[in-house]
Amino acid sequence: MLGLRTIMQVFVLELGIAFFVLLVVGFCILWRFDTRNGVQKRNRTSALLGLIIAAISAGAYLFLGEPDFQSKQRVEVEAEAVELAALSAQELNQKRIVEIQNQLRSDKQNGELWYALGNAYMYTSEYENAALAFSYSARLADEPQANIFSAQATALYYRDGQRLNSESEHLLSQALALDEDNLPALMLLASDYFLNARYQKAIDVWQQALDSEHPDLNRVELITAINRAKQLL
Repeated sequence: MLGLRTIMQVFVLELGIAFFVLLVVGFCILWRFDTRNGVQKRNRTSALLGLIIAAISAGAYLFLGEPDFQSKQRVEVEAEAVELAALSAQELNQKRIVEIQNQLRSDKQNGELWYALGNAYMYTSEYENAALAFSYSARLADEPQANIFSAQATALYYRDGQRLNSESEHLLSQALALDEDNLPALMLLASDYFLNARYQKAIDVWQQALDSEHPDLNRVELITAINRAKQLL
């Protein structure tokens, strides 16, 4: 729907055009009349018309204003929002992957972008690509980071069909050496213990995560997992 300002702008524009046409017609009549009465009156009529046209132009500019670039940008943003709303979560993530890849073409040494790309690949189950992206992020980090090591270990774990190999175990060890309560590392380790029927080990690790009181921890789910493992002992 058109806004009130837009409607008023259209109205004033149409009114101005109609007034201008009438003004021209009136000028022609005056011109013919003044032609019969000498050059002085004709010049006076021309000057008067010039002043009126200038006044109309100034008034229209002041009322209508300059082109509303903010409105144009707002329309573009709204159109983009509608487009994004029509995409599925998978399509949105794929769009995100493309955006990050485009940024990396001009900034390949950005470790944070590589980490974000790895997380995006994890969402689409592209674990090989995720592990590679996380490895680049680890190389480019100013100092070793537990979250990067645990993320790379998780990507390798799922790439290998939920099995820990020597590389992923080494990465988990590095993560826990830097942060003994690193939540992603603890969750991966406990899950592997549980899948391999090492229930007490899983309980111990989950309890450690619970005691860490990590802000991202879902306590309800974790307590449920611990109780389930206790039932299977």
